[in-house]
Amino acid sequence: MNMKLNCPVCDYQEIEGDTCPNCDTDISVIRMLKELPQVENSVRQLKISKWQLGIALLLLIIGIALGAMSSFIFLQPQLHTLTVSSPNPIISDRPKLPVNPAPVTAKEPPKPITYTVKSGDYLSAIAEKFCGKGTSWQVMLKANPQLKGREDDIDVGDILKLPNCKEGA
Repeated sequence: MNMKLNCPVCDYQEIEGDTCPNCDTDISVIRMLKELPQVENSVRQLKISKWQLGIALLLLIIGIALGAMSSFIFLQPQLHTLTVSSPNPIISDRPKLPVNPAPVTAKEPPKPITYTVKSGDYLSAIAEKFCGKGTSWQVMLKANPQLKGREDDIDVGDILKLPNCKEGA
């Protein structure tokens, strides 16, 4: 049984072989697919009764409720903490000593360490020099927001703040 096919490339009609005589397109795969036995398209209908649907919905609602309760219990532990006071308070015969708090003095914020840009400097080299290997130039940009937009073009004489490398890394 040799069926006649049309070429999908040049639309040559009624080809009997495996190659189109007009454009040399190989149509052997198309021929093999066409020659496969036909299977009836019978799709099995899945019938669900009302009680099965009801049980499925009930299980879905129970699952949602359990999920909501577990998130309430496990994600809000401060609601479930228990404070226990001692049933037997400790009584001391020693007199209480006056507590003199240390005088509070306002500390001045530390002055930022600066660096003056020299010829041949670039941000990643400065960051590596002061913060260690593997430090990104973005650490320097974070400490010096005025450089945003000109990261690759810093000028000789610019004064840069050096970041606290522990915070920027």
